Amino acid sequence: MSEALPTPPPRAARPEIRIDPSGRPLERAGFEAVFALGLLTLWVVLISGVFALMGRDMAGAGLWPSLTLTALCCFCWAYAEHIVGRRGLIWPGSALGLLGPLSLGFAAALTTPELRTGPFLDRLALVASVAGVAMIPFMFRFRLPGLVSPIITFSLVGLFLVLYGADTERLRQMEGFSPRGIIAALMNEPSSMALFGVLSLGATVLARHLDGGDNFKLAAARPLHLIGAGVLALVVGRLFAMLPQPYDVALLALAWIVAHVWTLRVNRVAVAFASHFAMAKPMILAVAGLYGIESFTLMQWVWMLSAVLLFDLLTWPYLHWLSREIGWTLGPGLRLPPDKPGVIWRYWPYA
Repeated sequence: MSEALPTPPPRAARPEIRIDPSGRPLERAGFEAVFALGLLTLWVVLISGVFALMGRDMAGAGLWPSLTLTALCCFCWAYAEHIVGRRGLIWPGSALGLLGPLSLGFAAALTTPELRTGPFLDRLALVASVAGVAMIPFMFRFRLPGLVSPIITFSLVGLFLVLYGADTERLRQMEGFSPRGIIAALMNEPSSMALFGVLSLGATVLARHLDGGDNFKLAAARPLHLIGAGVLALVVGRLFAMLPQPYDVALLALAWIVAHVWTLRVNRVAVAFASHFAMAKPMILAVAGLYGIESFTLMQWVWMLSAVLLFDLLTWPYLHWLSREIGWTLGPGLRLPPDKPGVIWRYWPYA
């Protein structure tokens, strides 16, 4: 009678990736930061080397730069399998999730002689678009919440460059290099405002849903809250600014209060800043219109926007305390803060 074959030992389970709801690693944060910066430095050296070897004759370089950069993207994925899947390193994994797709974007922009020698902004649009899309599988495969904001930003940069390129008038409408700032320059007609309004509302609802999940979902919810609420406030502010006086002032004031109440509910002061700054310009112009003032100097805008920031900084701690006392603010896992004395709630007073 033949002996039974021995049972093979079970495969070792992947280590649990311990991540703070803010997206920071819970251990070895300094080591991870240095590791990520080292990967970034090495990537810059490699990319610089590829372009140096191409030289001035970019049209005759052939396909080797694209193949090399595609191989670099594949290496980033394989190495992420090791440092994230086996060692649980969040920040180096996020660096690979950013650098690998960027390598693939450069590879796409160097595939043909026409692209290699064409307008720089055309290549930049292709790099941004390809990189933004390629980051999505990195984010879901390795559970990297730090890639949420780059995915949105790179995708919007690619969309903006495809639509407007070097349009200086459109560039002046950009309210900072951020998703909300880029979208401000994209909303040039009612259809685009409606589209971004629906998308931002969807992002806000999704972010609130993620607030009830694990630490990965909590960390991914942070940029979605910030971008979704900021863009939604931008759309609402522009819509209300179109109304006749004094209805514009009344509805903008109501939207300002609703934004503050919502940010207290989700317990994120950065969302209050983003929402109020998105509505600050139409709000100030609407109030000034009541007194016959139509424009302000740059320095006047600086002072008024600084006053908005100061207002939020001064009022948030007290309103946050009051919101907690009445049970309105819900924190991690959509739970109330602990009542035990001496316990400092993770998100108090700023989140």
